[in-house]
Amino acid sequence: MDPDSSVHWGAYPALYVAVAFAIGVFGNSVFEGVPFSFWLGGAGAGLALFAGMQWWDRTRLVTLAPLGRVLAAIVVVGCAGGARHSVHQEPSPRGLAPAAEASDDAVAVQGIVENAPERTDEATRFVLAVNTLFGARDTAAVEGRVRVTLKPSPWANTVPSFPRLRQGDVTRLRGSLRRPPGLRNPGGFDYAAYLSRRGICCTLYVDAPDRVAVLGDRRGRVQNALVFLRAHVRRQVDRYVPSTGGRAVLRALLLGDRSRITDAQRARFAKTGLMHLLAVSGLHVFLVGMVLYALLRPFLLRLRLRWRTAEVVRAVIMATLFIGGIFFQRSAHSLNTLGVAALVLLAVRPPMLFDVGFQLSMAAVSGIVTLNPRFLEMVPDRYRTSEALDWVLSTGTTSAAAILGTAPVLLYHFGWVSVAGLLLNMVGIPCTGLALTSAIATVAVGGLWPTAAASFGSAADVFLQGLLATSRYGAAWFSWAGIRMATPDLWELTALGAGLIAVAQWPRPRLRWRWIVIGGLFMTASVWGPVVGGGTAPTLDIVFFDVGQGDAALLKTPSDHHVLIDAGPRSPNGATAEFAVLPFLRRWGIRRLDLVVVSHSDEDHLGGLPTLLQAVRVDRVVHNGRSVDTDLYGQTRRLLRRNGVSRQAAHRGDTLQMDSSIRAEVLSPSGRSTLATENNASVVLRVEYGDVNILLPGDIEKAIEQNLVRTYGEKLLGHVVKVPHHGSETSSRPSFVRSASDSTQTHAVVSVGHSSRYGMPNARVIRRWGREARQVHSTADRGAVWMRTDGKEVWRLQWQ
Repeated sequence: MDPDSSVHWGAYPALYVAVAFAIGVFGNSVFEGVPFSFWLGGAGAGLALFAGMQWWDRTRLVTLAPLGRVLAAIVVVGCAGGARHSVHQEPSPRGLAPAAEASDDAVAVQGIVENAPERTDEATRFVLAVNTLFGARDTAAVEGRVRVTLKPSPWANTVPSFPRLRQGDVTRLRGSLRRPPGLRNPGGFDYAAYLSRRGICCTLYVDAPDRVAVLGDRRGRVQNALVFLRAHVRRQVDRYVPSTGGRAVLRALLLGDRSRITDAQRARFAKTGLMHLLAVSGLHVFLVGMVLYALLRPFLLRLRLRWRTAEVVRAVIMATLFIGGIFFQRSAHSLNTLGVAALVLLAVRPPMLFDVGFQLSMAAVSGIVTLNPRFLEMVPDRYRTSEALDWVLSTGTTSAAAILGTAPVLLYHFGWVSVAGLLLNMVGIPCTGLALTSAIATVAVGGLWPTAAASFGSAADVFLQGLLATSRYGAAWFSWAGIRMATPDLWELTALGAGLIAVAQWPRPRLRWRWIVIGGLFMTASVWGPVVGGGTAPTLDIVFFDVGQGDAALLKTPSDHHVLIDAGPRSPNGATAEFAVLPFLRRWGIRRLDLVVVSHSDEDHLGGLPTLLQAVRVDRVVHNGRSVDTDLYGQTRRLLRRNGVSRQAAHRGDTLQMDSSIRAEVLSPSGRSTLATENNASVVLRVEYGDVNILLPGDIEKAIEQNLVRTYGEKLLGHVVKVPHHGSETSSRPSFVRSASDSTQTHAVVSVGHSSRYGMPNARVIRRWGREARQVHSTADRGAVWMRTDGKEVWRLQWQ
């Protein structure tokens, strides 16, 4: 057997060095308070240990000095990683972030446009390297990178035209400077962490063209050439590629500009395991590089191009190391080369370790290098009798290796791995390669030979339509083909990783069985861990989503039924349910809502329902029985009729069927509430599970609160109570608060926006609940509030 055909883990020092460095970076991120001096001292101790092992090795015939030297090297490299991350995370004394936290009004900043702006019909987005902050009285030199959005106000009567910016422009902007929001809802997107990993501290929103001023540019010759080249590529693509979808995908492939890819297209590519084809990955860099190398080799050898896009940097570094080893005829194994690439990337930007793209790139290459040879060995020689058949088999095994290699990463971050990609990539990858080749030819001859450019552009569009059709039909036919993990289970993921290593080590029986045993132990721990910890009792969960100024709460019953109470608000920018509720449903694999209760028809409660009706199956809707004359209400009714959703008006005394172990009673409105205001017509629910009660009163105000106190008295007591009307002073009268809460048991939850322009929650109301309840939770503080009960006790689940 070829000694290089199997993975011998002891022969890859560069890989071990990269892993040790990554452990140091991870350690510094977990223990944020560890000073730089600690890592420096640790590195010194490691060097001293290494020197001691060297001395011991010379004075003894048989020693453990080699093992000691390895441990010392790991300590030194790990401490180097921790120190590098510590230095990278050290805030600049001239940082821009404090200004964003202190500013409530619009501020003016000046800087250089760092990347090529992404333009859509609605907005222009780019990164600005800020160097000057203009205050009310003085001007300060600052440092910081800002994600800028130029977008007209949704309430503007006309749509203004913003100046067309280019990379390298010196620009002065005036707008709202803010720290980006972090993770506010389980299953959602941590925008602050995403930007932080890219060295971006703040966001700037500019809503009018007169707040944008271009003062000049600071582009050198190379950057001017890059700007010209991007503009040329965009012009040729727009001119010669016929379809809108083809142009959008080609911009993503050639320029890394995914701004025109629709959300539906992204979702289909993600479901089918084809999402990697939309990234600026090593595949694209390789194809483009080979064509340019053949055409422009003398010039490319003399050019130094500066790229800012993280995906391109990662792909170029990895491609350079892999191809460079071949070019210089070095025999370094791919895993060693991969280790060097990871080490270089982490040394330049340590937070890249936590970037999903970085993790997927490393996992995919590792899977291909270690697993693909094993899969090829399993294929009998009689199936490899022709080049075409051999190509099909190689494509399939490579795709399988990449899917399995990235499975732990995908399951951890997204809870889903598409097995359909194993088949669909065999069509998608050739379509992508042929489309890229045709597109490069289009760009090359576009300004010289229009007829040929049109032919190449049409050919590229045909292949792109094939790629889009693959994702579309794949999502329709194979959306079930995958592995889902609702919540990341580190025991199971580690067991999966150990199993993959065992496959990679298959030709080495001793190592193979060692990893199989390790994987079995981790799997056993994942099965018995909850039993030993007592976590097997059935529970009722209620998640109060952070939807800003509005209400949306999801009940998850012990029998895995799902009930949504209200759907959050809608604004000109869209429904918050799309960013708060739907990501949770997708992350936990919830495709059906058994019941939706709309407490009343105000926009901050009903606004997200049309979005949900178009995304998931809804079996039944319960409402207060009142019709209102609004576009939102009319649109919702039409969608309910079109989807055949059962509707029911709720009245006092009704019982809603949710789960055999749960009793849900309607306390309001009564049949005599026809003259009540919309808030006072809210559906009020009391959900009982075991000895625990949950009270959900919608937006009721003083009159209905008093009516409920007179009618139910102590029966209003809730262990979890949603504070009525977002903590408004028009609700939460003292008598109601006393009846609904107990200072030793009740968790009061306020669903409210972080900076409500309505003055909610009222400070006196919150103090009133604080005196009467055990604890008051607010979605404005840290995002969604997730409560869990086993029917006896109630506790808050820490999901962040």
